[in-house]
Amino acid sequence: MEVAGKLLSKRGNVVTIELSDEVDTQFYTDSVGLVLRDERSITAQQRKFAYAIMADIAKSDIGGFWAGDNKAVENYFKAQYCLDNDLDYISLSTRLGNRTDANEFISMLLDFSLAHNVTLSRMPLNELEGDFGRRFEYSCLINKKCVVCGTSKGVQFAHCRAIGYTMSRKDMNNLGWPGMALCHDHHINQQHTTEWGIRKFMENYHLQGVPVDERIAKIYHLHIANGG
Repeated sequence: MEVAGKLLSKRGNVVTIELSDEVDTQFYTDSVGLVLRDERSITAQQRKFAYAIMADIAKSDIGGFWAGDNKAVENYFKAQYCLDNDLDYISLSTRLGNRTDANEFISMLLDFSLAHNVTLSRMPLNELEGDFGRRFEYSCLINKKCVVCGTSKGVQFAHCRAIGYTMSRKDMNNLGWPGMALCHDHHINQQHTTEWGIRKFMENYHLQGVPVDERIAKIYHLHIANGG
């Protein structure tokens, strides 16, 4: 049973909701679900970026029934997003679209593009907001794509903080240490700098860094405390 209501207050993970209609709850459990609606309209930047990625996918060498057909690509990914998120529709219009769905939709397009070597016409780090930028950085690490230029050639794990002369890169515990995926050229550009230089490098490309987990450690053969 779904019941509409208004959010009155929120403190940490405790929320107070006023229901729109009186409901007899005696036959229901104490467990409830909560769907939060984003009332913020999609931005022009999000809209342009989403369509740019779909155009890049249409122009790529992936093939299939959508090759070269921008509308077919749009219809496919909108349908897939709705299926994955149990939605009736998703809109990219400024009147009906919201910012959260747009960010999630763009993240899905980027994950697909990274997995299928789609060349992107726009630099994602210049387009993404907050946590969605970090999600893209994580996807680049998992797919071994340079987070700056997108190439898959010679991609290496790059630490986001200077290691220092007293630590061994081979023996240090990398778990939780922030890093990013960089090609050889961008890694050289970032690696042989001071701590201040690394921060400037990250600021220049809008990078946040991703803490190493066991999956990243396995892909890049990084030592972690549990023996990985």
